[in-house]
Amino acid sequence: LASEGIRFLKRGDWSPAQREWISAFFFREVMPVVTPIGLDPSHPFPRVLNKSLNFAVELEGRDAFGRSSNAAIVQAPRVLPRVIRLPRELGDSEYCFIFLSSILHEFVHELFAGMKVLGCYQFRVTRNSNL
Repeated sequence: LASEGIRFLKRGDWSPAQREWISAFFFREVMPVVTPIGLDPSHPFPRVLNKSLNFAVELEGRDAFGRSSNAAIVQAPRVLPRVIRLPRELGDSEYCFIFLSSILHEFVHELFAGMKVLGCYQFRVTRNSNL
């Protein structure tokens, strides 16, 4: 792919200009459509959609309502593409792409104001599938 000018950027490879654009994309396109679900022993585990991209988030501290929660689930919105193309002027090759999962990993802390994110773990549930 690289020989054809196609590149997939990892979080560690983002330039400051790319990071700025990606941050703006997160706040404009991703954050408004993401709803974290706190995990609580007194409530049933939330329904996770089949074949959806999800993140288990390990937390420390209290949320905006003063509740202490150690974990949450963040489901990647299906309305967003899994691969996002950076504007041509920000890339170092013809076609530069980033994964939605990389954006969520990088900015998941923004979804949990006042809490510390200890870990973010990507998972996908596959139900009743013939593998």
